[in-house]
Amino acid sequence: MALPNPGDPLSPIPLTHAHSPSAPMAMPNMYGPNPFAVASPTAAPTGGHRSVPTLAELFHSFKRRWVLGVLIGGIVASVVAAAIWMVMPSGKHQVRAIIYMRATVAKGAAHDNDAFERYKESQLANMKTRAFLARVGNLPSVRNLPMMEGDKAGVYEGLLVTKFDSPEMLHVKMNGDDKEQLQTLLSAFVKQYVAEAKEEERSGLNRQRKQLSDAKDEANKKIISINAQLQIDLNKNGGGGEVGLQKQLIVTEINRLTGEIGRLESEEVRLSAELSQIEGELKGEVTIDPDTLARVVERDDRVRLKADAVAKLQAAHDKHEKQVQPENPKLKLMREELDAAKRTLDAERKTVSPELLKEIQVERRNELLGNKARFTQSIAPIRTQLKAQKLAKESQEGQLKNLGQGIVNVAFANTELAPTIALRDKLAAQLSEIESILSSQESRVSIQEDAVIAENYNLKQKMVMATGAAGVAMIGILLIVSYLEWRNRRVDGVDQVVTELGMRVIGTIPAFPSRASLRSGEASQNQNWRFILNESVNSTRTMLLHTAKTQQMQIILVTSAMQGEGKTSLSSQLATSMATAGLRTLILDCDLRNPSMQKLFDIPVAPGCSEILLQEIDIADAVQPTSVPNLWIIPAGQCNHRVIAALAQGHPLEAMFNRLRGQFDIIVVDSCPILPVADTLLVAQHVDGVVFSILQDVSQLPKVQDASERMVHLNIPLLGAVVNGIKPDIQAYGYNYVKQLPA
Repeated sequence: MALPNPGDPLSPIPLTHAHSPSAPMAMPNMYGPNPFAVASPTAAPTGGHRSVPTLAELFHSFKRRWVLGVLIGGIVASVVAAAIWMVMPSGKHQVRAIIYMRATVAKGAAHDNDAFERYKESQLANMKTRAFLARVGNLPSVRNLPMMEGDKAGVYEGLLVTKFDSPEMLHVKMNGDDKEQLQTLLSAFVKQYVAEAKEEERSGLNRQRKQLSDAKDEANKKIISINAQLQIDLNKNGGGGEVGLQKQLIVTEINRLTGEIGRLESEEVRLSAELSQIEGELKGEVTIDPDTLARVVERDDRVRLKADAVAKLQAAHDKHEKQVQPENPKLKLMREELDAAKRTLDAERKTVSPELLKEIQVERRNELLGNKARFTQSIAPIRTQLKAQKLAKESQEGQLKNLGQGIVNVAFANTELAPTIALRDKLAAQLSEIESILSSQESRVSIQEDAVIAENYNLKQKMVMATGAAGVAMIGILLIVSYLEWRNRRVDGVDQVVTELGMRVIGTIPAFPSRASLRSGEASQNQNWRFILNESVNSTRTMLLHTAKTQQMQIILVTSAMQGEGKTSLSSQLATSMATAGLRTLILDCDLRNPSMQKLFDIPVAPGCSEILLQEIDIADAVQPTSVPNLWIIPAGQCNHRVIAALAQGHPLEAMFNRLRGQFDIIVVDSCPILPVADTLLVAQHVDGVVFSILQDVSQLPKVQDASERMVHLNIPLLGAVVNGIKPDIQAYGYNYVKQLPA
C-alpha cells in the first residue's frame, strides 16, 4: 500500500528515527516555556476573556487578517473619499479687475507724490459712496440680476474689496458662488467708475481751459490798454512834427519787437518744455497707455482669430440657450467649450501682451527720438530770431534815447508791458497743453484689466479632507477588522494555551510548507524541515508514551474544538511515530460523519467502525494493514442514523474497545470535533485519555475553552494539547543536530 504525498497537509509523514518507548526522549520544547509544570491533565481551564485588547493583541490579530482588512479598508476609504469629494462644496470664486491711475494728467510730467496719494484716497472714497454704488446697481446690465434684489448699494458694499498692489494699479475684487453674476457686477462697476472719473476729469479740464482763456483775454486787454496809454504819453511829450513822428515810429517798433520777443520767448518755453518732457521719457522706461496696449493686442492676428472663435461660440450658445432648458446637456457642453475658448483667448492675450508691449515701446522710443530731433531743429532758429529781435529792440531803444524824449515811456513799457505779454504767453502755453490733452482723449484713469474670473474649485481643501477622511476610514476599518478578529480570540502561540486556557502542552508541530515552496525549495531545506517535523512528533509521542506507561493508558483519542484544526493529521503522525518506535499501533477512525483517514492511507472507507458498531462484521474483518510496519487502521465505514444510535448506546463501542485492547499496544482514535456534534463526547467516555489538537492562528480560545470544559464536566482525562502550525526556527536546533543520520 503506497503512502500519500508527504506535501499534503493531511498526510502522515513517515518517521525515520525510531526511539524506544522505554527510553523517553528528553527533548526540550523550543516553542515556548516548559509546558509540563502546569495544571494536572484534568484541571479546568483558567483563562478569562477580556473585553479590551492590548495593542500587541490587536497587532497579532491584524497580521492574521491584514489582506481582508486592507481590501475592505481600501474600498471603504475610496467610497468615503469620493463621498467627501462630492459633498464638499467648491470654494467661493473670485472675480478681479485692475484700474490704472496715472500720477499726472500729462504723460511723463513730473508729479508730487503727496498730491498723488491724496488723489488716490479721494478716488477710493468716491467709488465707495452709496450714491455712486446705487447708480451702478441701477444700470440695466445689473439691476435685474438675482443678487441685486433689495439694497443694490448694500450688495456692492458687502462684496467689494479694493487694494493698491502697486502705486498706480488698483485691484478690485469680489468673492462669491455665482461667478457669472459677480463678473457682470464687477465689470459694470469698473466701467461706470472709469467713465465717471473720465467725465469728471474732462469737466475739470474744461473749467480750467475756460479759466485760462479768460485770464489770457484779460492779459490781452491789459496789453492793448498799456499800448494805448503809451501812445498817449508819447503824444503829450512832443509827439508832434517830424521828431514826434519819428518817436512814434520808434515806439511802435519797440512795441512790435516787444510783442514778437514775448511770442518767441513763449514758443521757446513751449518747445523747451516739450523737449524736456521727451528727454524725461527717454531717460526712463517708455510707458504705454493700457488702453493703447489693449487696442494693439486686440488687433493682433493671433488674438483676433481666437476672439472671432469666441464670438462664434458665444453666438451659437446664446441662440441655443433660447431654445432649450438651462440644464440641457448640449447647452452645458457648449458652455464648457465657450469657457475653454475664453480661457484660451485670455491666455493668448497674456502671451502676446509682453511681446507687443516691447514692440510699441520701441516704436514709441523711436517716435520720441524723432520728436526730439525735430524740436531741437525747431528751437534753434527761434533762439536765433529771439536774439536778433532783442538786439533790434535794444537798437530802437537807443535811438529813442538819443532823441531825448520818451525815456519814461520806454521804462514804463519795460516794467509793465513785457511781464504782461509774458504772462499772456504762459497762459497760452497752458491753454495749448489742455487743448492737447482734451483732443487726445487721454485720462488719468483707465481699465488695465476688465473683470476676469479666478475659479476656485477648492481642490486643495477637498484633497486634504478626502485624504484625511480616507485615512481615518482606512484606520477605522483596520481597527474594526483587528478587533473582530481579536474577539474570535485565535490562538497566537504556546504561551497563550498555557496561560489563558490553563492546558498542558505536550508537544508542538511545525507548520506545513506550501506545495509550491516544497517544489521550489532546496533539497537541504526540505530535508531540514522534515527532520524538525519528525523530531517534533517524536517528542510528543515520547510524552504520551511516558504518560501511558505511568497511568496504564492504551487508547488515546485525538480531537479538536472545531473542524480544520489538524486533529486527523496529528492522529496519523502520532500513530506513525509510535509504529516506527516498534509498537503495534492501530488507528481507529471514529470521525464517522466526515471521515478522511482513508484518504491519507489510500484505503476504502468501508467496512469499518460503523459496521462494527452495527455488528454487521467482525472486528478482524475491518482491520486493514498499512505500508508502515506495525501500523494498522480501521476506517470509519458508512455512517447512518442507526450507527449514531448505536454509538449513543455505548455498549457496542465499549465491546469494540475491550477486544482491541488485547490486540494492540497503543490505539489512536481520530474523532469528530467536540462542539459541532456529541459523537466525540460519547467516544471519549470509553478511552484512557484525550489529546487536544490546537491550530495556531486558527483555533479560537473561547471555543477551545468550551470544548475542554465539556470534557472536564464528563470526567474525561485530558492529557494535554498539541499546538500545530508553529513556525520553527531551524537555527535553534543547531547545524550538527539537523543533519540526517545514515540509514
